Amino acid sequence: MFACSAALAVVACAPAAGPAARPPAPAPVPPLVPAALPATNPKLPPVPEVRGPLKITVAYPKPDQMLTVRDSNFIFGSVGTGDAALQINGVAVPVYPNGAFMGWLRVPPDSAPRYEILARNPTEAARLTLPVRIPPAPDTTHRDKVLGDTLQVAQSPDTVAPIPTNVYVTLGPPSTTVSDTDRVTIARPAPGNGQEYKWFLFPGTVVKATGSQKASGDEFVRIQLDSNQVAWVLRSELQPQHISAASATGFVGDSVAPVRQVGAVRLVPAPEWIDVEIPLTGPPPPYLVEETDRTISLLLYGVSGAPVISMMAEPRDTYFNSISSTPEANRVRYSINLNRAPYGYLALWQNGKLTFRVRRPPRIADPASPLRGLTITVDPGHPPAGATGPTGLYEADGVLEVGFKVRDMLVQRGANVVMTRTTSDAVDLGLRPIIARRANAHAFVSIHLNAFPDGVNPFVNNGSLTLYFWPHSIPLGMATQPALLAELGLRDNGTKFQNLAVARGTWMPSILTEGAFVIMPDQEAALRTPTYQTAYATAVVRGLETYFASLAKTQ
Repeated sequence: MFACSAALAVVACAPAAGPAARPPAPAPVPPLVPAALPATNPKLPPVPEVRGPLKITVAYPKPDQMLTVRDSNFIFGSVGTGDAALQINGVAVPVYPNGAFMGWLRVPPDSAPRYEILARNPTEAARLTLPVRIPPAPDTTHRDKVLGDTLQVAQSPDTVAPIPTNVYVTLGPPSTTVSDTDRVTIARPAPGNGQEYKWFLFPGTVVKATGSQKASGDEFVRIQLDSNQVAWVLRSELQPQHISAASATGFVGDSVAPVRQVGAVRLVPAPEWIDVEIPLTGPPPPYLVEETDRTISLLLYGVSGAPVISMMAEPRDTYFNSISSTPEANRVRYSINLNRAPYGYLALWQNGKLTFRVRRPPRIADPASPLRGLTITVDPGHPPAGATGPTGLYEADGVLEVGFKVRDMLVQRGANVVMTRTTSDAVDLGLRPIIARRANAHAFVSIHLNAFPDGVNPFVNNGSLTLYFWPHSIPLGMATQPALLAELGLRDNGTKFQNLAVARGTWMPSILTEGAFVIMPDQEAALRTPTYQTAYATAVVRGLETYFASLAKTQ
């Protein structure tokens, strides 16, 4: 009876007989709308058409990379094919014909620190989630007004720890045999890695250490060049015997200042330079070199007994005019007056004598062929380091091809060429200007491709740029920048000063060119072509020709 009743209940609950039920239809997926490409630059070769499998590859940022901004930033890479549309975090991003893309987007929120990337073409779809790290919001709390433990006040990392006693330390490695600017200790006016590199001190220079401070992740030591001038050097630049954990300050050294007595200055002319010889007792002095349009100033610190001088070059010199001195209590400034703009110089410390070697500009025999007989150092930038474009063009590879073309053009014009590298092997940054000096080159050009730091809109800020370090390199930079603009057709980012390891050689005019932006898809594609590589090389060579032709007019 129970079984029958259960059976009847099942029947009664069963649905009425009829056609089988169908699952609901999936919601239609709206098609991706391709974003419009930026306006085409007629100076750039067309971006080639690429058709291939749809695959999302992000060149920047890398997975889990810490961004340095919180508002907007760029993201670039490739989807593998030029017939795709792309969305990143819901924003349409342009895809170039070769599949490369560059997006300028809001930084993802703290609650969802990732880029959701979706690409589609007529036959395929691809999706990628790229996690990133977002920097914390800035702390706007006025900590100086917050109540806390007044008995144990935490020392700010920016506070200078003073050295109250007299501690004189020696700079540079103890076993160095280098006597010129191949190996120097760089000193700057304040601690931190963003400061101007202002002083370039000989190994063996003795200075007073007066304090220390952490900045930019490094340990810096405050030194006294003389009683009126302080500077900062990396702690690692002190010779090891001056670092002591047993000392309350962390530093030990002599308690008595070195004595540096200046002797009579002598001028020694030579065909390619003129030497200013300054004999001194004691260790090498700290010094500073500054340039104006026709003067080189050499300031020696911590010296005494310097005589007042006013000397003309003998016999009369067409380039070197005169030298005069202005002694003070514990320093002396030598003003080297020239008949034309400074071209190059070297400071050397040899056998108790500071030799300041002023280089003469080369004589240009034929203004119509100004590079003939000159030696030019061509430096294809990187490796190590370097930028990479959306489809994987590595900066060091691109500029090596440009460098070869510069070399060939210079040889055709009768110049001798020294390449800092001809392979993909890394070359140390500091070695590159040394190679040029040892070759007695007349100019140094380092060839690079640019990229942006986080937070800079690449669509409105890309362009060509020429950089220099020393003032005597400005004329070469000013001659090269217009040639870059004419040949490459990009925005004018100017001729500017920058702290550059490769351009800090003093013996010749030295510049660094950032011809184009390898991270921009259309420029990366152009830089893969011999046509645009030749255009870049042509600009560099024309800049050199213009500069050296200008020297011929002043001879």
